[in-house]
Amino acid sequence: MKLQGWLLAIFAYCAISVPVAAQITFSNSDGTFTASGNTIGTSTLSLAGSALTEVTGLTKYGVSTTPPLGSSVSFTTGTLLTGNITGSGGTFSGGGTFTIDYGNGVIFKGEFASGTTWTNIGIAYSFAGKVDGTLYVPGYAPETVMGASVQLTTLNASWSGMTIQDGTNNINGTTFSLPAGGLTPVPEPGTLTLLGTGLVGLGFFVRRLRTGENSAG
Repeated sequence: MKLQGWLLAIFAYCAISVPVAAQITFSNSDGTFTASGNTIGTSTLSLAGSALTEVTGLTKYGVSTTPPLGSSVSFTTGTLLTGNITGSGGTFSGGGTFTIDYGNGVIFKGEFASGTTWTNIGIAYSFAGKVDGTLYVPGYAPETVMGASVQLTTLNASWSGMTIQDGTNNINGTTFSLPAGGLTPVPEPGTLTLLGTGLVGLGFFVRRLRTGENSAG
């Protein structure tokens, strides 16, 4: 019984903090949409040059709500399944890529988990899809993200060839929401050394205790 008490006390002292639930949203504006064509089975839609304007839900992890200059959001869809990209809109297969660059390196990288939609709603186009990928925040373990929602609208959209260029101050209204889930801190080298030393000491203690019990028997 005494041995069990010591084990519980030591492991309680070495416990790692439990992740705290959080919801994270990324917003961006402007950018250029480019269609590679309007051919079913091969054509794709991409977004480039869209500025990341705000990040919410990561301040507790040291990420400012105002991203550094040069931060961006970009994507390329899977291939066109139905419709016409430059006309009434269409649907795309899963795959492609989705990247959020916070300026100090990629903060999220993934791909569309399933089909995405691109819909003409008069003076605007609306894009929607789900993304699976990995969130990277310095000092924390990479976090796997499943089924994060992407919802984007580009206003006063008009095609020139195969591209749409947003006008000044046109807000895409893009929101990228991650499922609830906390980030786990990466232990510092000193912490790992301390934990290793504690485990070695625990092993030595258990060995001496068992030796003493055998001698007493």
